[in-house]
Amino acid sequence: MEKDKGQMIKRIVIFGLMFVLAGGIALAGSLLYEGDAGARLRDVVMALAGTGIVIFAYILEELEGRFVYRNDGKYARFALMYLGGLAASVLLPWLPVTGWPFLVIFVLLGVFSDGLIGLVAGSVCLLLAVNFAGASFSVFWLYFISGAAGILVFGTLNDEFKVGIPMFLSLMILTLCLTANVILLSGDRLSAAQFLIPAVNLIVSCILLLISLKLFSTAVIHRNREKYMEINDPEFPLLVQLKDKSKDEYYHAIHTAYLSDRIARRLGLDDAAAKACAYYQRIGILRGENTWENVAAICGEYHFPSDTKKILKELVDEAEKIVSRETVVVLFADCVVSSIGYLFEKDPQAKLDYAQLVETVFRKKLETDELWGSEISLAQIREMKKIFVEEKLYYELLH
Repeated sequence: MEKDKGQMIKRIVIFGLMFVLAGGIALAGSLLYEGDAGARLRDVVMALAGTGIVIFAYILEELEGRFVYRNDGKYARFALMYLGGLAASVLLPWLPVTGWPFLVIFVLLGVFSDGLIGLVAGSVCLLLAVNFAGASFSVFWLYFISGAAGILVFGTLNDEFKVGIPMFLSLMILTLCLTANVILLSGDRLSAAQFLIPAVNLIVSCILLLISLKLFSTAVIHRNREKYMEINDPEFPLLVQLKDKSKDEYYHAIHTAYLSDRIARRLGLDDAAAKACAYYQRIGILRGENTWENVAAICGEYHFPSDTKKILKELVDEAEKIVSRETVVVLFADCVVSSIGYLFEKDPQAKLDYAQLVETVFRKKLETDELWGSEISLAQIREMKKIFVEEKLYYELLH
């Protein structure tokens, strides 16, 4: 309960500050560019209304679990990106409209949240820039369409984060939009000089996207990749120690990790963290009892990623509330593996109805209040149940 309250306070403070600063940036821009009081009021009102919609969309998408690239709860990171976009809208009118790098702004706002939020947030920034520059709405549509395309193609990336094809497609669409909305409508005879600034825009956008996405990939997507590759190796020393301590615990961890990894991947969650937590949720027995104190000590000794420690605490510490979706995945995987192992132990020749077993596990878990307050959605629970049933061939290995 206290964690939920702290999260809510953090959200209110950061988004409240973001709302106020957005109005301040819009006011500064309007004082710089607008001579009419009505136009200044319009800019501020539109910026505040747009920011309010962005905040509402962020909260809604977070509650529904629709974020890409694990953006849940990263309020400050998104707020800084959004305010940076608004600040850019004040500076960009000094450049020719064909040189505005709004494709980069749309894409970054999208990857720091999700497609819907990125589209709304980018549109607010673009609208202010168009108003400040006194540009026609063909300029708005040019960058809106190319920005929407950028968000869509980059939103399809998985954890491998290969940006080649999305980069090519987004820049090609930007080229078409620039040509159709600016160059062809200029009224001048076509010449190489008309393509100079758009060409510079494409080059700058390409460079900025490559640099920004590389930093994002390193800092967010693959932040703990090497560490997860190390600790998720079945031959990692801790797992070898667990195998020497108890072969039953070791193989239980192996099977639970397999299922957790499969489920998390299909649900678009942090599969590496889920797999690690499935491996190490009972690693405390190496120091006696499987208490959180023992698990935490081992995590600290082997420098486990913070996400893993957070999920393990929710799994092991009975006083901790289950919040993370990865925790829920590991919890159900553990229950399914334990149930199948128990039934085969009672009767090695048993012919199990795996679909019915999965249904029973889910029903019993959902009848308790254990998952109340967790971030997982009903849609994800239904999908998780479906995936567990599809794994019936793997369950024979548990025999």
